[in-house]
Amino acid sequence: MPPATFIDANVPIYAAGREHPYREPCIRILAAVNKNPDGFVTDAEVFQEIMHHYRRTQRWDAGQTVVESFAAMMRGRVSPMAIDDVLAAGRLANERQDLSTRDSLHLAVMRHLGVTRVLTADADFSRVPGVIRLDPADFRE
Repeated sequence: MPPATFIDANVPIYAAGREHPYREPCIRILAAVNKNPDGFVTDAEVFQEIMHHYRRTQRWDAGQTVVESFAAMMRGRVSPMAIDDVLAAGRLANERQDLSTRDSLHLAVMRHLGVTRVLTADADFSRVPGVIRLDPADFRE
């Protein structure tokens, strides 16, 4: 079985969103998550990002459905944010000032879990040594 792949917040957001080049690939990714649930993980911060996105854009009614659907899909594969992850993210923020705080948190959790692959539209992960960024547009089951 291939190693687990981290799912970033933009995957469920694009899948549920308006027409966009990433929409169909992200829908396919979520279908693959349903078929092979053990192949994917995420963290609690991803859900905060999704909630923030939909509340900021004043579309929380739609966002709540996205959060609940993604939570059901990822049940048992959502890493909590442990204090050691937060501290590691702080160290990463010092080392990698080109990464956002959220990306530093995700990267700390990924390292804690031993995950090196991330499915994301966020190209910033492409610059992180040891991380394999999988662009949703290139996703193949």
